[in-house]
Amino acid sequence: MRSVIVIPARWASTRFPGKPLAPIAGVSLIRRVYERAAASERASAVFVATDDARIEAHVQDFGGKVLRPEGDFVTGTDRIAAAVALAGEPYDVVVNVQGDEPLIDIFEVDRLIDLLADDSADIATMACPLGDDEEFLARDVVKVVTDDYGHALYFSRAPIGSRETALRHIGVYAYRSKALATFVSLPPSPLERAESLEQLRGLQHGLKIAVLRTSKPHLGVDRPEDVARVEKELAKPHV
Repeated sequence: MRSVIVIPARWASTRFPGKPLAPIAGVSLIRRVYERAAASERASAVFVATDDARIEAHVQDFGGKVLRPEGDFVTGTDRIAAAVALAGEPYDVVVNVQGDEPLIDIFEVDRLIDLLADDSADIATMACPLGDDEEFLARDVVKVVTDDYGHALYFSRAPIGSRETALRHIGVYAYRSKALATFVSLPPSPLERAESLEQLRGLQHGLKIAVLRTSKPHLGVDRPEDVARVEKELAKPHV
């Protein structure tokens, strides 16, 4: 299957304006994510999808590829779908890699692409074990429970299932191209609005989501204070 990785990157961020260009140990956040994505053995191409000329110029300066879909997009998925339409080439699988995860494990992303090749699901995403009871209760930690075949039954910010059966969701998605087109054509669902979780739109409309189990979450950059944590992790020899 021919696959593409698209990295949405916006300048405007309530918690961290200009985040994509923030330096992480001397290298911009978006460049770190892009270079990790470019190491994929499964993806045929990598693009940054942005609405900002500063991000576009920076990515082009380091040799990256950029797509700039026009319009106001409610979600990153809408932006990605519009960007892929500009790529000019057909892809079987479109992978959404968040632009704020400079430590993303590209081996796991390749496994996600492979999962769609071997599974009947429309979408594939990742999850890992919960760290402790506090994570299970925390509303900013999204939980997922699956069936016996590894397909998502439900995602929630609230505690669901049990401490033993729930997993911590990791927000990386691989879509079959047809499923992505279907997804962005659907209106927000009641469950999506109730939980503020976009993936529930797919579930409520009958799309099947496969869940790849990984060992740990990715360390992302949400606020300026997260930069130091990521730099500390990057300093470790195994990263």
